[in-house]
Amino acid sequence: MKIVPITDKLLPKLETFCKEAEELGYTNNSSLKAMKYEWCKEQGEYFCAIKDDDIVAVAGCHPLPEVSENAWRILFRGCELPQRDIFKGLGKGDWNSITQREFIPRFIEWCPSDKLYLTTNAYYEHSNGKAARNHRLMGLLAKQGILDYQGRVVLYQIEQAVWKLNIDEYTKRRNKLKGNYVD
Repeated sequence: MKIVPITDKLLPKLETFCKEAEELGYTNNSSLKAMKYEWCKEQGEYFCAIKDDDIVAVAGCHPLPEVSENAWRILFRGCELPQRDIFKGLGKGDWNSITQREFIPRFIEWCPSDKLYLTTNAYYEHSNGKAARNHRLMGLLAKQGILDYQGRVVLYQIEQAVWKLNIDEYTKRRNKLKGNYVD
């Protein structure tokens, strides 16, 4: 599996990904417009995971001035198609997720800041229950020291919980996975 920035050459594959996401009810990834693809690319980056020549997961990053001057939001519109990963290992810390396991190291490398934040929708459901589960998971990751809850902020008329990534703790725990994932 390769994790690469999405380029114009990959747009046909991205549109196929969006079509599959729409069929699964993943509203935020049902089209390039819903992904806010152009907007994100103008100020940040969008990455994808490619397996067997298909895009199987996506996530973006962009500045987050609503939190602080140097803040960057990662895992923006993060989405993974089901049963496309070969990872075999324990699920503790959500390491079974391509976006958590494989994209975050790319964001750490790519973003021009070490102030990296994730946001979750605590109340607005747009993905057949996955948003609510993701929000609860971030709370569990905060208890493990991987994230730090920062409070709530309204982004695009939606109240979001804000979580700061503890890069050192994340990296330490991810490094324990050696041999169980494909980089």
